[in-house]
Formats: sequence, C-alpha cells, structure tokens
Amino acid sequence: MSGPLEGVRILDLTRLLPGGYATLLLADLGADVVKVEEPGKGDYIRWTPPVVGGFSAAHIALNRNKRSMTVNLKSDEGRDLLLRLVEHFDIVIESFRPGVMDRLGTGYDVLRARNPRLIYCAITGYGQDGPRSRTAGHDVNYIGYAGLLSITGREGGPPVIPGVQIGDLAGGGMSAVIAVLAALHRRDRTGEGDFCDISMMDGALSWLSIHAGEFVATGEDPSWERMPLSGKYPCYRIYPAADGYLTVGALEPQFWKALCEALGRTDLLDDAFAMGERRDEVIAELGSLFATRSRAEWMEVLEGLDVCVGPVNDFSETFADEQVVHRSMVVGGEVPGAGPWRHIGNPIRLKEAAGATYRLPPPGMGEHTDEVLLQCGLSPEEVETLKRQGAV
Repeated sequence: MSGPLEGVRILDLTRLLPGGYATLLLADLGADVVKVEEPGKGDYIRWTPPVVGGFSAAHIALNRNKRSMTVNLKSDEGRDLLLRLVEHFDIVIESFRPGVMDRLGTGYDVLRARNPRLIYCAITGYGQDGPRSRTAGHDVNYIGYAGLLSITGREGGPPVIPGVQIGDLAGGGMSAVIAVLAALHRRDRTGEGDFCDISMMDGALSWLSIHAGEFVATGEDPSWERMPLSGKYPCYRIYPAADGYLTVGALEPQFWKALCEALGRTDLLDDAFAMGERRDEVIAELGSLFATRSRAEWMEVLEGLDVCVGPVNDFSETFADEQVVHRSMVVGGEVPGAGPWRHIGNPIRLKEAAGATYRLPPPGMGEHTDEVLLQCGLSPEEVETLKRQGAV
C-alpha cells in the first residue's frame, strides 16, 4: 500500500525547526522530499548538540525519509540549477526572511515562470508584509508578540517559556503542511500553483481563538491559572503526588462526582468550580491528599473509573506508555553511524491508505546530490561540471 503523498515531489530549502518539521510530516506520508543545503555548511540543525555518531540528534529527529543535495544559491550556476530543478518538483518550501529569494533571483515569480503548477511555501516569523515582516526573531519572540506568553506561567509568577516551540511547530510547521495540502487540492481543480505565506506569529495567534473570544466578551485580559483550562478551577489542575504530579481534568459533573467518591471526599461535590477563598481551600486540601501517595498508587486506586486523572510522565515513561506503544508513536530505525534509533512517530492515520512509513534514514549532507540531478535529466558530464564550478 503506497503512501497518500506518493508522487508529490518537494524541494526543501528550509533550515532549523519549522520547515524541517513540516517536510518531515509530508515525507513520512510518502512525499519525495529533497533537502537542499548550502555546500560545506548545510542546515544549521546538523550541528546542534548532542551529536551521536557524527549526526545531531535534532537532525536525526527531523530528517528521516528525506534525501539531501547541496546547491550554492549564491552562485549564478547554482541559481540556474535551481531554476532547472523546479521544473521537476511540485512544491518548494523555504524559510528565509522576505525578499531573500528575490534578491537571489529565485523568488516565486521567477520560479513560477519555469513551472506554473509550482506551489511555493514561505515560512517566516511575521509574514511577507507588514511593519515587522523583515525583523529577526525566534519562537519566544513570536509567541510573546502573539500574547501566548502572557497566559503561560504560574499564578503570581512571571511568564514561562513553554517546553515546546509552539510558534515554530504549530504556527510554522503545521500551518505550512495545511497550506500546501490546500494548494495541492486547488491545483488538482485549476492546474495552477500558488504562494503560501506562513507567519509563525499568525499561527501562534490563531491558537488563542477561545481566549480571544473571552477577552472580546468581557474586556478583561486572561491570565495564567485564572482561565477555565489553566488552573482556575479545582476540578482542572495539576496536583502534586508523592513522586511527581497528576493531571486532573474532571470538568463534567459526572467525572468530578466519581473522583470525589473515589477519594472519599464527597463533601467536595459542590466545589468543582469553587472560587475565592473556598477555591484556595479546596486546592490546598486536594494537594495535600494527592501528595500522600505515588502516581502509580493513585492510578491503581482510580483504575477503571471515569475520573479524568493521569500522570505527568517524563520522556522515559512516555516512551514506555502502553497507549504510545500500541499506537506505534515511537518507531525504531537504523541511523548509519549512530546505530539503532527510536523516533517519535507521525500522528496522521488513514484507513484506506498507508500511513507514515520509515523508508530512509536521515541523510548525510549532499548524500543524494548526484542521484537527484541525474533523475532530473542532467547528464553525468553536467553534474561533474557543476561540482567543478562549486555550484553543488
């Protein structure tokens, strides 16, 4: 059974996390992703520690199922080569600041003239236009501007940087995947390519729809641990256990009732949404109660009950979690030089088509340059000439 994106060819000019994650999802689903890297330097993420067997763990995580070639886009020969390559590809994804590809002579209009069916996706911090479009930034800046950091933290404390890069992965990576799939669908109907303008700040802001609705309705800024799903209520919080933490999400009356009965605290039945001093009292009492046993002991007590309680797992516990294992969300593979490896799986499941597959290990820099060029119709002599010119 072939992958749903088999036959879709992607030139990945991105660096670091957002574009790498986007093309990882697409490659897992069968797309032929060719990672285009600068000769001698490559994607910067290749050098991010820790390094195992000559490969960065981050590079391994983001680049399975991809091929790598080198192209010097700063040279005339490299620019001309890219113009030839796009005639054989469906999608180009890049993550330069706005205007960079135009200055190189390889912007959307130029590439589209060579391939009118081309889908061009640009992932940037703030988008292709606007007063901040050319400003440098990273994830923490995007989510700060978007307002996301203003609701992330503990009550009475400062903002806290999330442990995962929300702007990069959701705002950039996943938004890019949705955009190119939408553009592919449109191309099937019209025969025309398109330009996908992906802003990581826009994507992060879009995650705040519910919070924005509350702000519009009340005029009040939401704040950490004072929103319904961030710790405002006793029935939806993180509580300490003897050896870590437990998540409690007993929002609905039947879940809260079952939890109170299991804890022997039916006196709290009316306090799921307690506020004021009573809220603080209930939170303190539940915190003291949960702290008397380990997470495993509590999960045994609550086994089989609809109480919406679970542990806060560390990575070793998550990798071994029975649901994670059952869903094949940790998959094995071999990385040349680094040996056996465990990858986080692809979350997309399809019933009538093959889902994500592990076909290729993460590539060495430029490992497939000759292979890709020959597949695109260049002769062996032309390939050797490009090498002598420093174009690849």
